[in-house]
Amino acid sequence: MTFPDTADHATPSATANPADISPAHSRSAPATAVADPVALVRRHLIQEPPTGLPVPVIERQHGARIEARDGTVWLDAAGGGFGSGHPAVRAALTEQARRTALSSRILISRPLAGAVTDLAAFCPGPLSVSYLCNSGNEALDSSLKLAKGTHPGRPTVLGIRGESYGTLSHGQSLRSGRPVLPSAPLRPETVPADAPESLLERVDDSVAAVVIAPAAPGRPLERLPRSWWVELRERCHRTGALLVLDERLTGPARLGSDLGTGALGIFPDVLLLGETLGADAVPVGAAVMTAAAYQRVYGGRNPSLHGSTFGANPLSAAAVSAVLGAVNSDQLAVRQREFAVDAARLRDGLADLGDTVRELHADGSLLWVRARDAATAAALAGALARREVLTRPPSGDLLTLLPPLTAERTDTDQILARLADALKDVAAHRPEEATA
Repeated sequence: MTFPDTADHATPSATANPADISPAHSRSAPATAVADPVALVRRHLIQEPPTGLPVPVIERQHGARIEARDGTVWLDAAGGGFGSGHPAVRAALTEQARRTALSSRILISRPLAGAVTDLAAFCPGPLSVSYLCNSGNEALDSSLKLAKGTHPGRPTVLGIRGESYGTLSHGQSLRSGRPVLPSAPLRPETVPADAPESLLERVDDSVAAVVIAPAAPGRPLERLPRSWWVELRERCHRTGALLVLDERLTGPARLGSDLGTGALGIFPDVLLLGETLGADAVPVGAAVMTAAAYQRVYGGRNPSLHGSTFGANPLSAAAVSAVLGAVNSDQLAVRQREFAVDAARLRDGLADLGDTVRELHADGSLLWVRARDAATAAALAGALARREVLTRPPSGDLLTLLPPLTAERTDTDQILARLADALKDVAAHRPEEATA
């Protein structure tokens, strides 16, 4: 989730709903004439926030700091991106925008050549062929199209139920464990989130692809040992199923290493990267695959078999190279490891909270809190909002905090300090358990 610098926006869950915009409203006075911009934003929310909680109208953002229209300064623990306003990345984007932002596909793009070269150097082992598109969701769909092209007769894609796979139809199907569209080319087969290891035994000759992240909110990196990952790689190789490693949330740098795949001891057939590559400035996603996986489906064929209208444009390609350069030059993986150490120190100091928190864990700067129940998680999100910390809406009893990769240490220290205060506040008030 990104926050443009020059428009009014609400929290990441506050997305405009076109169905709420009537013809009369679309012909109303310009936004500058609106007396209460917060009321305007609230009118277009898909999900109304709890009564009494502040809803910031975003004015601009730099790193983890969000300046709201009312003069308050919020700390972003929701976006999970690179962080806006990085000087070197902003300079690269400005320079590219002066040259050309979009171009015809029949023209050769030097920024695109640079981006795919940089991605091949950044990704390990045989991952060398990149498909750039507009989002991580598109990258996932492209990998599933590759899987279907590899095995046209196989009906199944495997995943872990309840984890996030994005908002397109296949992603929603994997999250819920049931097809969103009855006629979708691949049907989801999922295992429970509390038994991810059982995914291994489901890999057989009916599976076109396995989609799994190295770690996820509620699933620590160490939950699945290296031996499990090595066996998964072997089973996919033996059955021909495409192993898709979903690093849209964990890469680059989020887990404290350049990519999560480095901690697993394996190479996937396809590695997915998402909007972090766009530096919170331009839309980008990428599927980086092995040459063998690419050649089986697209080798020697017209590449327009699968394309993206604006994907791989020069401006987005320039962002990819600039972000990967900053990950290395600024040692952003080190920053995330330092955040994990600070989060562990916070956890160790919260022994007196009773059963308010069942788990608090950080892999790098992927921080999540499993609360006593859904009502407690909602109360914790509210307590953080009152302390001007922006979070994603809880998923049941799970609340995730994802500061930008480039967040300054002073800001991440404040996020953790306010989290500690919010936890103590919630423990003192013990919200009633939510009812269905």
